[in-house]
Amino acid sequence: MRRARALLAHTTLLVLLFASSAFSAEWQLKPFVGVTYGGSATYNFVPQPNNRAGFAFGVTGVFLGEIFGVEGEFGHTPGFFQNPSDPFQLISDSGVTTATGNVVVAMPRHLAQYSLRPYVVGGTGVMHVAIDYRSNVPTSSTLKTMDLGAGVTGFLTKHLGVTWDVRYFRSIDRTIEAGQSVGSEHLSFWRASMALAIRI
Repeated sequence: MRRARALLAHTTLLVLLFASSAFSAEWQLKPFVGVTYGGSATYNFVPQPNNRAGFAFGVTGVFLGEIFGVEGEFGHTPGFFQNPSDPFQLISDSGVTTATGNVVVAMPRHLAQYSLRPYVVGGTGVMHVAIDYRSNVPTSSTLKTMDLGAGVTGFLTKHLGVTWDVRYFRSIDRTIEAGQSVGSEHLSFWRASMALAIRI
């Protein structure tokens, strides 16, 4: 009998905790712009992107509770492998697109209600790499990827705020395409961004 009462009490507590978390959860939509930097790649005939910054844009959707949340993110960096200062480069067009699903862990909402709310984020997804050479031989590949990052969000009004975010993306595939890279294809880079946070 005591075990049954204890089990009922624990079950009731869990239900109340989940109900409270769901009640306090919110949706956030975050269109962003940013820069990619610190890249490393194994693709043939492309300049290493480690010393160049590239313009990036995308959008993030977040479902965030009191502490934990889930996130879906789409980002794109056009001209990722191109060097504007090199008139003799072999690449005419390029781009890197990422789509990831992530877990978010944030400062408790009740503690950050009227201030900045920091968070960490991490997950997996896919990275699409496209390279067009001047020889009219376009190549592309889609790699499994992981991302890790951290950021902070501050709301200026009840529904509008700003987010600053830094993330590291790294391919985790072991794909080998003949002629595209030495060994397995690999691409990694950092991205810093600023987003308009819209609380729905």
